[in-house]
Amino acid sequence: MRIRTLLLLVTACLAVAACSDGDGSDGSTAAPVTVASTTASAPTPTVDIDAVLDDVREELVELVMLRDGLDRAAAEERADELMDQGGDGRILEQQMAVYSSWMSNYPMHPVLGRHWTEAEAECVVVTMMQVEGIGRTAALMSASQTGGMEVADALALVQPVGFCADLLAMMRADMTALGVPQDPDCLLAGLGEEDVASWFVALFTHGREGFNAAMGEELDLTCPTGS
Repeated sequence: MRIRTLLLLVTACLAVAACSDGDGSDGSTAAPVTVASTTASAPTPTVDIDAVLDDVREELVELVMLRDGLDRAAAEERADELMDQGGDGRILEQQMAVYSSWMSNYPMHPVLGRHWTEAEAECVVVTMMQVEGIGRTAALMSASQTGGMEVADALALVQPVGFCADLLAMMRADMTALGVPQDPDCLLAGLGEEDVASWFVALFTHGREGFNAAMGEELDLTCPTGS
């Protein structure tokens, strides 16, 4: 496991604890995530766990200082409390299962997942776990579908993508890859990422027809086709 990934996941776990009522739980039960079993023997650990946890503590101190406006001494004290609350191996195991499933399947994500980099995919799932909690993230992954979703659930799936990746640039790249006859720059002129995000919210709530209708209302359809 890469140290960066471990840092992201543990920090997400502790951030959930920081935003909870103090019991280290996000208040939800994680949906089951299937993880392939293995009979291979575990490799000899090469990660300095103490050093990793020191890095996590420093990340958390900075997060608490920024979020709560505490001075460093108070933030360090609060971080130590949260480390005690959030350092639940069971929670981290749930996160790793969600993370593994996500990273294996993100190219199929309806919000242009095929155009994400691995770092962007990692950012999206960690952001979801920080904002929604582990259980709800797993539930959203299981329940996501084109059409029939509630707006709040659709937003929970779309907003982290907009935070971690450039939706407008990815839509432009997608149009180019699909061979759209009009110039993508012309079609998307004057639009922002929030416009593209709204199309994908419509995709989750009203299906492909909703997506096409939302997009059709905002694209510049007067753009000429290429010669």
